Amino acid sequence: MVTPDEILTYARVATLVLCIAGATYLDLKIRRVPNDWWVSWAKPALFILCLELWVLEADWTIWLTASAMVAYASTAVIGRPTLKDARNGSPEDLIVSVWYLVSLIGLVGGVMRHLTPLMDGLGFGSMVGCNYCSSAAEIEVAYLWGQMILIGVVLLFFEMCYQLRMLHGGADAKAMMFVALCMPSWGILPPADTALMPPALSLLIWGALVFLVLPIYVFVQNAISGDAGEWRMAWHARRLPLSSISGRHVWLLDDVMEGPDGEKKIVTKMRPRRGSRSETALDEVLEELAELGAEKAWTTEKYPFMAFLMAGILPMLLLGDPVLLLLNLVGLP
Repeated sequence: MVTPDEILTYARVATLVLCIAGATYLDLKIRRVPNDWWVSWAKPALFILCLELWVLEADWTIWLTASAMVAYASTAVIGRPTLKDARNGSPEDLIVSVWYLVSLIGLVGGVMRHLTPLMDGLGFGSMVGCNYCSSAAEIEVAYLWGQMILIGVVLLFFEMCYQLRMLHGGADAKAMMFVALCMPSWGILPPADTALMPPALSLLIWGALVFLVLPIYVFVQNAISGDAGEWRMAWHARRLPLSSISGRHVWLLDDVMEGPDGEKKIVTKMRPRRGSRSETALDEVLEELAELGAEKAWTTEKYPFMAFLMAGILPMLLLGDPVLLLLNLVGLP
């Protein structure tokens, strides 16, 4: 017999895979993922979250705390309404402002009701003047409230990663926020109760680990095409025919520069530079390269990180928390 936990977990996994797969396709094809995509897929993710809260008979503070986390995540696609927007009388801004206010009230109520039992259950009761004074039922409900708070912590982490340019694309940050809302817990997946990190952070690490395979793949491709001799470039760039570069999502690493003697020569950069001629006047640079007799040029693909997140879903589902897996491999508890 299928349990409610299994149903919720399978539904979350299906929603996660379909959403990220579609976002990866869009990112590869047009190099952007519209906000409408995230808004559309947030609906089934939030429906599953509401269904879980309903099954677990969550109280009003937990519902509104979850609402506060959703409100915070929504700023990534609808922006942050201000008091000036609300005073201007826009119905949408007024509704969103009321939503934020009510959610904030629920968040404060949750702190007053559940913080002490949560700290008690985690063994930090002395910090709030309570040592094992909460009942098992109170602690269980407090854990559910704490799970909603953890969603907010993960969302804040991803926003900070984006602001600090650790996540370069807005779509990547929104994808990770979606994962945090879609899979706030492991459910029946490994490692379930023993995980050290929530699924969203685990997926970020798995995606980064998949990214580490990329240099090997690029080097093998260069070895097949006979361009692996230039080892300085062969691990991160590919030589492509000049005629095929203009229509591809690549950065051109070759450029034409005039030396002190007035003679033009081809210069190859290790990495692309923002605002360089190779970016702003690509066709002109390609023509100059052709005039100097070049048939191919070094390029580096614009690999969207979304593709690596998609590839990281499989090991996350099969192996679980990568940090816990690493600790187990080295024999640490």
